[in-house]
Amino acid sequence: MFSRISLEQWRAFVSTVECGGFQQAGEHLYKSQSAVSHAVNRMEQLLGQALFVIEGRKAVLTPLGQALLPQAKHLLGAAQKLEQLANQYQPGLFSELALAVDVLFPVERLQQALEAFAQQFPDYRIRLYETALSGARELLEDGKVELAIASSLPPGYVQALLLDVSLACVVAASHPLSQAEGELSLDDMKPHRQVVIRDSGTRQSQNSGWLGTSQRWTVSSLALAERFVERSLGFAWLPEHGVRDGLAQGRLRRLPLQHQRVREVPLYMGYAQAYRHNPAVQWLAQCLHEQCR
Repeated sequence: MFSRISLEQWRAFVSTVECGGFQQAGEHLYKSQSAVSHAVNRMEQLLGQALFVIEGRKAVLTPLGQALLPQAKHLLGAAQKLEQLANQYQPGLFSELALAVDVLFPVERLQQALEAFAQQFPDYRIRLYETALSGARELLEDGKVELAIASSLPPGYVQALLLDVSLACVVAASHPLSQAEGELSLDDMKPHRQVVIRDSGTRQSQNSGWLGTSQRWTVSSLALAERFVERSLGFAWLPEHGVRDGLAQGRLRRLPLQHQRVREVPLYMGYAQAYRHNPAVQWLAQCLHEQCR
């Protein structure tokens, strides 16, 4: 059986949601408002149920529309990736696996898992996205990656807990906060600069671990945050596995906060139901599980 709903119709549906209406979706897709509206109406006829209700001038998703949206995004992303693979085709190099990994995940474990994967699938190309906060979730929803590791993944995907990452609030030994005596309150922290990592997602940006300081430097990578902290340019919540040597050697100091001295961040691995029987995805998932035991 062939699908009765075309990719163009699914694209009209997703664009209407993301752009906020038929007219805006038409402008985004370089189509007329009536063309987008007709595509969505045709979908509703084929499905026998409404995808949107009109409230004022805005198209609002029905429960069915909300349920279909994540898989629709995944379908469009997978189709786009398939075209890219076809355009880049070379004999023996057709297979590629894309994964999004949160910057908090230990690099050594990722490296070992990928090495084990390469032994089993030596001809596969790997496309790796380093993400923060909601970035991996969006890439998985949009079908741009087969597998993702993050603290929060969308519902409806196969998910499993890999590990918990401990975050410590640290400063350089030369930083004024490292000389403070006793426990530090939020008021003690607010006059000092905090270094935070930017959410790599674009739809729902998050601020995780921000203490509301008067100064904030936002960076895109964990490595840069660690460098700024070691240069005494601010304090930051950093993964214990990344600052262990700095703490042991005395370059860094752990701040004795009153309210929360350690944060635990669970990292989950997830992939779409369609990849339950994909040998490459399953092998990489197994390699990651083994490294995180």
